[in-house]
Amino acid sequence: MMDNLIIDIPELRLPRDMAWRVKFIEAVEQHAGRLGIAGRFKVPRFFGYYFTGSHAVVVAGLWTVLVDDAALLRRLRVTVEQITEHRFNIASREEGGEPEFMLVNDSHDGSCWLWDYTHARRFLEASEPVEARDSRDDIFDEGKDRGPRLLGS
Repeated sequence: MMDNLIIDIPELRLPRDMAWRVKFIEAVEQHAGRLGIAGRFKVPRFFGYYFTGSHAVVVAGLWTVLVDDAALLRRLRVTVEQITEHRFNIASREEGGEPEFMLVNDSHDGSCWLWDYTHARRFLEASEPVEARDSRDDIFDEGKDRGPRLLGS
């Protein structure tokens, strides 16, 4: 298992509306509508981009979308390879496979990192930070399990 490896790519900045440009947001909202889910998709701050074989995939929260062939994402793949001198790969060899790395993008400022695939997925799928229960806490305190607490509470 690979360590939790994060590689900053300061040379690469993505536009704030990248997820809209590649039609990720549209795909999520259309699918949610088909499922009968009312409302609008709450757009997260962080997005992940990778390729499974030749198909582009975008990840945000619990949504993973295989997006239509987008020239912008193909150029992104080539750009990552060039910037890293082909040392890091955001594409799997086979369809349906997992790449070694995922490109994680902060849509607030466009910054990008390469993060090993497993840790990037966990980061992107996390919804609320929690603090592990302190071993000194008595889970039977006052006759009930307090469970994890949100940070800052």
